[in-house]
Amino acid sequence: MYQTPGFPSQPAPQLTRRPSIHPTFASISLHDTDKIRLLKFPAGDVAVLQDLIARAWRLGIQKVRNFDAAHEIKVRGNPWVSSSWGEDKVAARRLMCGMLAELWEMGWVVNAIVEVGKRKFDKDTLIFRKQEPPPPSTTWFIISFDRGDTLRIIDGSLEVGAIVLRAFDPEKIRKHTVTPDGSVFEIKFRGYPWRAMGTETVQARLLILTLMECLEQLGYLLYASLDLEDGHEGGDADVWFCCEQRDRRSWLGQHY
Repeated sequence: MYQTPGFPSQPAPQLTRRPSIHPTFASISLHDTDKIRLLKFPAGDVAVLQDLIARAWRLGIQKVRNFDAAHEIKVRGNPWVSSSWGEDKVAARRLMCGMLAELWEMGWVVNAIVEVGKRKFDKDTLIFRKQEPPPPSTTWFIISFDRGDTLRIIDGSLEVGAIVLRAFDPEKIRKHTVTPDGSVFEIKFRGYPWRAMGTETVQARLLILTLMECLEQLGYLLYASLDLEDGHEGGDADVWFCCEQRDRRSWLGQHY
Protein backbone atom coordinates (compact mmCIF):
# COMPACT_ATOMS: atom_id res chain seq x y z
CA MET A 1 0.00 0.00 0.00
CA TYR A 2 1.10 3.56 -0.61
CA GLN A 3 -0.43 6.83 0.40
CA THR A 4 -0.33 10.22 -1.30
CA PRO A 5 -0.74 13.17 1.08
CA GLY A 6 -4.37 14.32 1.05
CA PHE A 7 -5.62 11.13 -0.62
CA PRO A 8 -6.80 7.84 0.88
CA SER A 9 -4.51 4.83 0.84
CA GLN A 10 -4.72 2.71 -2.27
CA PRO A 11 -2.98 -0.39 -3.55
CA ALA A 12 0.21 0.12 -5.51
CA PRO A 13 -0.35 -0.16 -9.27
CA GLN A 14 0.74 -3.41 -10.85
CA LEU A 15 2.99 -2.75 -13.81
CA THR A 16 3.12 -5.46 -16.43
CA ARG A 17 6.03 -5.70 -18.79
CA ARG A 18 5.29 -6.82 -22.30
CA PRO A 19 7.78 -9.33 -23.64
CA SER A 20 9.63 -8.02 -26.69
CA ILE A 21 12.13 -9.77 -28.94
CA HIS A 22 13.22 -6.53 -30.60
CA PRO A 23 13.53 -3.04 -29.07
CA THR A 24 10.58 -0.70 -29.51
CA PHE A 25 12.67 2.48 -29.38
CA ALA A 26 16.09 3.32 -30.81
CA SER A 27 18.03 6.49 -31.53
CA ILE A 28 20.45 8.19 -33.89
CA SER A 29 22.64 11.04 -32.68
CA LEU A 30 25.26 13.12 -34.47
CA HIS A 31 28.49 14.03 -32.70
CA ASP A 32 31.49 16.29 -33.25
CA THR A 33 31.81 17.01 -36.97
CA ASP A 34 31.96 13.47 -38.35
CA LYS A 35 30.29 10.85 -36.13
CA ILE A 36 26.96 9.01 -36.17
CA ARG A 37 25.90 6.91 -33.18
CA LEU A 38 23.22 4.24 -33.42
CA LEU A 39 21.65 3.02 -30.19
CA LYS A 40 19.44 -0.05 -29.65
CA PHE A 41 18.88 -0.86 -33.32
CA PRO A 42 19.01 -4.60 -34.10
CA ALA A 43 22.29 -5.76 -35.62
CA GLY A 44 20.70 -6.36 -39.01
CA ASP A 45 19.34 -2.82 -39.18
CA VAL A 46 22.72 -1.42 -38.12
CA ALA A 47 24.37 -3.31 -40.99
CA VAL A 48 21.84 -1.86 -43.46
CA LEU A 49 22.47 1.68 -42.22
CA GLN A 50 26.24 1.28 -42.23
CA ASP A 51 26.13 0.06 -45.82
CA LEU A 52 23.92 3.02 -46.80
CA ILE A 53 26.31 5.50 -45.16
CA ALA A 54 29.28 3.96 -46.98
CA ARG A 55 27.48 4.36 -50.32
CA ALA A 56 25.78 7.71 -49.71
CA TRP A 57 28.78 9.64 -48.36
CA ARG A 58 31.34 10.03 -51.14
CA LEU A 59 34.33 10.07 -48.78
CA GLY A 60 33.22 6.84 -47.14
CA ILE A 61 33.65 5.53 -43.60
CA GLN A 62 36.89 6.04 -41.70
CA LYS A 63 36.28 3.91 -38.61
CA VAL A 64 33.58 1.90 -36.83
CA ARG A 65 33.64 1.05 -33.13
CA ASN A 66 31.49 0.26 -30.12
CA PHE A 67 31.11 3.38 -27.99
CA ASP A 68 29.66 2.05 -24.74
CA ALA A 69 26.25 0.68 -25.79
CA ALA A 70 26.23 2.63 -29.07
CA HIS A 71 27.50 1.66 -32.51
CA GLU A 72 29.61 4.60 -33.67
CA ILE A 73 30.42 5.32 -37.31
CA LYS A 74 33.09 7.92 -38.03
CA VAL A 75 33.02 9.13 -41.63
CA ARG A 76 35.83 10.77 -43.56
CA GLY A 77 35.51 14.53 -43.88
CA ASN A 78 33.28 16.76 -41.79
CA PRO A 79 29.62 16.63 -42.82
CA TRP A 80 28.33 18.26 -39.62
CA VAL A 81 30.11 21.62 -39.88
CA SER A 82 28.49 24.91 -40.92
CA SER A 83 31.60 26.06 -42.77
CA SER A 84 31.12 23.46 -45.51
CA TRP A 85 29.38 24.59 -48.69
CA GLY A 86 28.51 23.41 -52.15
CA GLU A 87 28.50 19.70 -52.86
CA ASP A 88 29.58 18.62 -49.35
CA LYS A 89 26.74 20.50 -47.67
CA VAL A 90 24.18 19.03 -50.06
CA ALA A 91 25.72 15.56 -49.66
CA ALA A 92 25.49 15.78 -45.86
CA ARG A 93 21.78 16.58 -46.08
CA ARG A 94 21.23 13.76 -48.55
CA LEU A 95 23.04 11.39 -46.22
CA MET A 96 20.65 12.17 -43.37
CA CYS A 97 17.63 12.00 -45.66
CA GLY A 98 18.81 8.62 -46.92
CA MET A 99 19.01 7.31 -43.36
CA LEU A 100 15.52 8.60 -42.52
CA ALA A 101 14.09 7.04 -45.68
CA GLU A 102 15.80 3.69 -45.09
CA LEU A 103 14.62 3.54 -41.49
CA TRP A 104 11.08 4.45 -42.60
CA GLU A 105 11.08 1.50 -44.99
CA MET A 106 12.21 -0.78 -42.13
CA GLY A 107 9.41 0.48 -39.88
CA TRP A 108 11.46 2.88 -37.75
CA VAL A 109 9.45 6.12 -37.54
CA VAL A 110 10.62 9.32 -35.83
CA ASN A 111 8.86 9.56 -32.47
CA ALA A 112 10.67 12.58 -31.02
CA ILE A 113 13.62 14.89 -31.64
CA VAL A 114 15.38 15.98 -28.47
CA GLU A 115 18.41 17.99 -27.43
CA VAL A 116 20.09 15.94 -24.73
CA GLY A 117 23.16 18.09 -23.96
CA LYS A 118 24.40 21.65 -24.24
CA ARG A 119 28.09 20.97 -24.92
CA LYS A 120 29.76 22.59 -27.91
CA PHE A 121 29.08 20.59 -31.09
CA ASP A 122 26.10 18.81 -29.48
CA LYS A 123 23.29 18.20 -31.93
CA ASP A 124 19.80 16.75 -31.96
CA THR A 125 19.03 13.15 -31.06
CA LEU A 126 16.35 11.39 -33.10
CA ILE A 127 14.26 8.84 -31.23
CA PHE A 128 12.58 6.22 -33.41
CA ARG A 129 9.69 3.92 -32.62
CA LYS A 130 9.41 0.53 -34.32
CA GLN A 131 6.14 0.00 -36.18
CA GLU A 132 4.74 -3.25 -37.51
CA PRO A 133 3.89 -3.40 -40.30
CA PRO A 134 6.14 -0.68 -41.72
CA PRO A 135 4.38 2.43 -43.07
CA PRO A 136 3.63 2.79 -46.78
CA SER A 137 6.57 3.78 -48.99
CA THR A 138 6.87 7.49 -49.65
CA THR A 139 9.01 10.06 -51.45
CA TRP A 140 11.29 12.63 -49.86
CA PHE A 141 12.92 15.98 -50.41
CA ILE A 142 14.94 18.39 -48.30
CA ILE A 143 14.61 22.10 -47.48
CA SER A 144 17.81 23.72 -46.28
CA PHE A 145 18.10 27.24 -44.82
CA ASP A 146 21.66 28.35 -45.59
CA ARG A 147 23.96 31.34 -45.26
CA GLY A 148 21.32 33.47 -43.59
CA ASP A 149 19.61 34.36 -46.87
CA THR A 150 19.27 31.19 -48.97
CA LEU A 151 16.59 28.53 -49.20
CA ARG A 152 17.55 25.33 -50.99
CA ILE A 153 15.11 22.66 -52.14
CA ILE A 154 17.14 19.47 -52.59
CA ASP A 155 15.81 16.55 -54.62
CA GLY A 156 12.34 18.03 -54.99
CA SER A 157 10.75 18.24 -58.41
CA LEU A 158 10.92 21.44 -60.45
CA GLU A 159 7.20 21.78 -59.71
CA VAL A 160 8.03 22.01 -56.00
CA GLY A 161 10.55 24.79 -56.66
CA ALA A 162 8.19 26.68 -58.93
CA ILE A 163 5.28 26.58 -56.46
CA VAL A 164 7.47 27.70 -53.57
CA LEU A 165 8.96 30.52 -55.65
CA ARG A 166 5.52 31.82 -56.71
CA ALA A 167 4.31 31.79 -53.10
CA PHE A 168 6.86 34.38 -51.96
CA ASP A 169 6.62 38.12 -52.55
CA PRO A 170 8.88 38.82 -55.57
CA GLU A 171 10.11 41.99 -53.83
CA LYS A 172 11.70 39.81 -51.14
CA ILE A 173 13.65 37.63 -53.60
CA ARG A 174 17.04 38.63 -54.98
CA LYS A 175 17.41 35.74 -57.43
CA HIS A 176 16.75 32.04 -57.94
CA THR A 177 18.81 29.36 -59.65
CA VAL A 178 18.61 25.67 -60.52
CA THR A 179 21.57 23.30 -60.78
CA PRO A 180 22.20 21.86 -64.27
CA ASP A 181 20.81 18.46 -63.24
CA GLY A 182 17.70 20.08 -61.74
CA SER A 183 18.22 18.50 -58.32
CA VAL A 184 18.78 21.68 -56.30
CA PHE A 185 16.47 24.72 -56.56
CA GLU A 186 17.91 27.74 -54.77
CA ILE A 187 16.14 30.96 -53.72
CA LYS A 188 18.24 33.85 -52.40
CA PHE A 189 16.30 36.44 -50.40
CA ARG A 190 17.01 40.12 -49.88
CA GLY A 191 18.44 40.70 -46.43
CA TYR A 192 19.16 37.84 -44.05
CA PRO A 193 15.86 36.33 -42.88
CA TRP A 194 17.51 33.32 -41.18
CA ARG A 195 19.63 35.68 -39.05
CA ALA A 196 16.99 38.34 -38.54
CA MET A 197 16.69 40.76 -35.63
CA GLY A 198 13.88 42.98 -34.39
CA THR A 199 10.72 43.07 -36.48
CA GLU A 200 12.49 41.17 -39.25
CA THR A 201 12.14 38.04 -37.09
CA VAL A 202 8.37 38.30 -37.64
CA GLN A 203 8.88 38.53 -41.40
CA ALA A 204 11.10 35.45 -41.29
CA ARG A 205 8.37 33.48 -39.56
CA LEU A 206 5.87 34.61 -42.18
CA LEU A 207 8.19 33.07 -44.78
CA ILE A 208 8.18 29.83 -42.80
CA LEU A 209 4.38 29.80 -42.61
CA THR A 210 4.18 30.39 -46.36
CA LEU A 211 6.53 27.46 -46.86
CA MET A 212 4.34 25.23 -44.70
CA GLU A 213 1.32 26.21 -46.81
CA CYS A 214 3.28 25.21 -49.92
CA LEU A 215 4.02 21.79 -48.43
CA GLU A 216 0.33 21.32 -47.70
CA GLN A 217 -0.57 22.32 -51.26
CA LEU A 218 2.00 19.89 -52.69
CA GLY A 219 0.80 17.03 -50.51
CA TYR A 220 3.94 16.84 -48.35
CA LEU A 221 4.50 16.96 -44.59
CA LEU A 222 7.42 18.25 -42.55
CA TYR A 223 8.63 14.94 -41.09
CA ALA A 224 11.71 16.13 -39.19
CA SER A 225 13.47 19.45 -38.56
CA LEU A 226 17.08 18.90 -37.52
CA ASP A 227 20.12 20.86 -36.46
CA LEU A 228 22.84 19.03 -38.41
CA GLU A 229 25.74 21.31 -37.65
CA ASP A 230 27.84 22.70 -34.82
CA GLY A 231 25.15 25.16 -33.74
CA HIS A 232 27.44 28.14 -33.14
CA GLU A 233 26.06 31.66 -33.43
CA GLY A 234 25.82 32.62 -37.09
CA GLY A 235 25.55 29.00 -38.24
CA ASP A 236 22.82 27.62 -40.43
CA ALA A 237 19.25 27.02 -39.30
CA ASP A 238 17.55 23.63 -39.08
CA VAL A 239 17.22 21.40 -42.12
CA TRP A 240 13.73 20.15 -43.03
CA PHE A 241 13.09 16.62 -44.25
CA CYS A 242 9.76 16.35 -46.00
CA CYS A 243 7.83 13.27 -47.09
CA GLU A 244 4.78 12.84 -49.28
CA GLN A 245 1.57 12.54 -47.29
CA ARG A 246 -0.23 9.80 -49.25
CA ASP A 247 -2.03 7.93 -46.45
CA ARG A 248 0.68 8.63 -43.87
CA ARG A 249 -1.63 10.63 -41.59
CA SER A 250 -4.22 7.86 -41.35
CA TRP A 251 -1.46 5.28 -40.84
CA LEU A 252 0.16 7.27 -38.02
CA GLY A 253 -3.25 7.79 -36.43
CA GLN A 254 -3.71 4.03 -36.20
CA HIS A 255 -0.27 3.38 -34.73
CA TYR A 256 0.10 6.09 -32.05
